[in-house]
Amino acid sequence: MSFIPYGHHNITEDDIKAVENVLRSYYITQGPTVETFEKAVCEKVGSKYGVCCTNGTSALHLAMIAAGVGKGDRIIAPAITFAASANCARFLGAEVLFADINDSITMSVDSCRALLEKSKAEGKPVKAVVTVDMAGYVCDMEAFAKLKKEFGFVWVEDSCHAIGASWKASDGKVYRVGEYEEADMTVFSFHPVKHITTGEGGLIVTHSEKYEKSLRLYRSHGITKEADLFKCPEEAYDAKGNINPWYYEMLDLGFNYRMTEMQAALGVSQLTRLESGIERRREIAEYYRKELKDCEYISFPVIDDARVGHAYHLAIALIDFEKLGKSRAEFMGELVKLDVGTQVHYIPVPMLPYYCDKLHGEDVSKSVAYYRKCLSLPCYPTLTDDELKTVCEALRKVLKK
Repeated sequence: MSFIPYGHHNITEDDIKAVENVLRSYYITQGPTVETFEKAVCEKVGSKYGVCCTNGTSALHLAMIAAGVGKGDRIIAPAITFAASANCARFLGAEVLFADINDSITMSVDSCRALLEKSKAEGKPVKAVVTVDMAGYVCDMEAFAKLKKEFGFVWVEDSCHAIGASWKASDGKVYRVGEYEEADMTVFSFHPVKHITTGEGGLIVTHSEKYEKSLRLYRSHGITKEADLFKCPEEAYDAKGNINPWYYEMLDLGFNYRMTEMQAALGVSQLTRLESGIERRREIAEYYRKELKDCEYISFPVIDDARVGHAYHLAIALIDFEKLGKSRAEFMGELVKLDVGTQVHYIPVPMLPYYCDKLHGEDVSKSVAYYRKCLSLPCYPTLTDDELKTVCEALRKVLKK
């Protein structure tokens, strides 16, 4: 194709064959491939348990349920993220407080602390904190672990952008995203523009058996066939003490958030290319930084290469549209005429109409300032060197007054 989008899926013949094999098999849902995918992801990221579901949003919803979030509770999410990072708590009737960001576009530890202290002083301690590894850059994990210990919240790491990313602790140990046990649950998304795709799909990893059992229960209608959870033994067992083969119990109101076998088969196949895909994304991001470093009006978010193994789901540029004398819409439109697509990630969630009347006086000024300048450039593994050159040439042209 001549048009270069900001993101694009990558489907190979091996992927197609993997899905075809499932379609020719006995199971197309609730079969063994989902479990295979869960185990493969756990092995890849270094976590004990993994629970597949329909998408990243349902994964976040399930994580909030497992965290015990309910009506009247409070959670904290960053202002810069996709709406689902906050919506997952609103589904359950909880309030959302929005923390500001730092220069790496992840949640500011100081902003989060201020909200935790304020909420505690108001007699409404925060139930959960949702950090976001924005664009594939891991937040300050050790700092949030300290906050968790001090304030006692459940920590959900929204890593929908960051499967395959890593970070280095103060003692020199390198952790994969999903490996650090202080994060109670870590959420991944497999949307088509993510590092790996299952079409739509999500997965939660955890080191806690308690959370894993809860996630599985609510993923499937609140129904269980696990004998140790049964509450009606007189119905569950026959005269010889064996479980009746048809028996199940619904313990609570749950959801149908199950992943299909076809999706899981695609995920298993895609997972074999995770590392090579991230390596290519890193090359692309470095190319932009190098090739555009002398261009006026454009810069890039501050990152610490020594601390974080960036996964670069997004290659974000910061453009001073005001000084350039062009609106962002004009800028993007001129790029489209040159066959280059871009996108904006994200409108600050507190600016969305649904949330405007639900705020608690949060200061998200850095998030708004970031939003006014951000633009996501094309970044995906199949982007060629020639296409990269085309993108940079187009940017240079449009960056001129």
